[in-house]
Amino acid sequence: MTTPTDKPYVRAATPKEIEEIVQVAARAFVHDPIVNYLGNAPKLVDPEVDLKEWKGRQIFHYFLIKATFLIGRVMVAVDPAENGKIIAGALWMPPRTRLSIWRTSTLLRARVIPLLKQWKLTGLLRMAAEYPEAAEKMLKTCFEAKGSKESPHKVWYLQMIFTDPDRQGRGLMSMLMREAFDYAPESVFCLEATTEKSRDRYTHLGFEHPTPIILGVGKVDKDGVQAQGENATGFVSYAMGRWPSK
Repeated sequence: MTTPTDKPYVRAATPKEIEEIVQVAARAFVHDPIVNYLGNAPKLVDPEVDLKEWKGRQIFHYFLIKATFLIGRVMVAVDPAENGKIIAGALWMPPRTRLSIWRTSTLLRARVIPLLKQWKLTGLLRMAAEYPEAAEKMLKTCFEAKGSKESPHKVWYLQMIFTDPDRQGRGLMSMLMREAFDYAPESVFCLEATTEKSRDRYTHLGFEHPTPIILGVGKVDKDGVQAQGENATGFVSYAMGRWPSK
């Protein structure tokens, strides 16, 4: 982690900060295609109007962040100029550790039940089966394209990275990423970029072989929102990997 200064820096988060982290993540991913799809969103969510949908988003992010506290690594960027306010964060899963349906104790401790009440069976199937299976398949394809014999399951995995919308474009994502690279300099990292914009940013950070993950064809539009007919194109994410320099 970086050394505290008068400028934003990276440090390990603590469980007592989870509610603050949830708010930053939920705002950052309010219109993200994957979150829209998992939550079966009928339209783009307006936090000021769509209160039920917005509550569901916060429950979802609480679940992911709590689970990562339990089995992974939660890092945040904070701003000393605003009394240490959390302005960005990253959720990392270590090699051979993933959030899966078989980790019953972790799921329950992370409050999966309230999430299922919000997102119902459709959300459960998309979270537990459809998305992870598609992502795993394309991550393997990505690694094969690199010529890597490693399994994506045995490397560091970025569960989520996010920046307060008011702080985007200030290098916070790069700061969080580079902290991880310094933490495990000989390690391979993998992730899914949920938009073309994030794909391009990850490319600048050394991630390679963006492999398309196509989801929701016939169900949702390019934003992951419910759609029909010619608008139900589905949306594309990208499996990517980063290998240490030789």
